Amino acid sequence: MKKIILMLAVVLALPALGQTKEDSLGIKKAITDYIEGWATGNVERIQNAVSPELSKRRVAASGELVFAQDMSRSLLCASALANAKGVRMQDLTPGKELVPEIKILDIDGINASAKTWNAKYGFFDYIHLSKAGGKWMIVNVLWDMNSKK
Repeated sequence: MKKIILMLAVVLALPALGQTKEDSLGIKKAITDYIEGWATGNVERIQNAVSPELSKRRVAASGELVFAQDMSRSLLCASALANAKGVRMQDLTPGKELVPEIKILDIDGINASAKTWNAKYGFFDYIHLSKAGGKWMIVNVLWDMNSKK
């Protein structure tokens, strides 16, 4: 019986063994391209990191009405272009002022989840990614402003 339990434990642990340093680096690259691309107006970086089927949302409230603010990849790119024209976050230098903290929460085969936050600018994201064709791409984002800013 002990041998069966031991073998079962080994089999269940096998998917975790497939997680590589390359996966972690690919996930972090996709997330960094998404955040820095948005902040600096680099649409190419966003498109490289984000699925064409992106679902990005934030839950908001107005009085008693609670609703979701949705953003597609095309709207995210339009927002990035507005940033580049100085509409929002100005004077951001990738790798300097905009240094997001990234924590990979889970990698399970070709799917992963992560959390990012930036204390200076006060926003955070919960991100779901999938790997297709050897490349990690962001599929879902739940974001909000950090109440501790």
